[in-house]
Amino acid sequence: MSGPDRNDQEFAQRRRRAVRTAMVFGGIALAIYLVFIASGVIGR
Repeated sequence: MSGPDRNDQEFAQRRRRAVRTAMVFGGIALAIYLVFIASGVIGR
């Protein structure tokens, strides 16, 4: 009877993937933001 354990493991794995994906997209967004700010400062 490994049904509930397996569902919990799948849920935890999906959650880890979602968190990692969110971190990657957040990092990309932060990098774009910093480049935008830097280009404004450098362009003066």
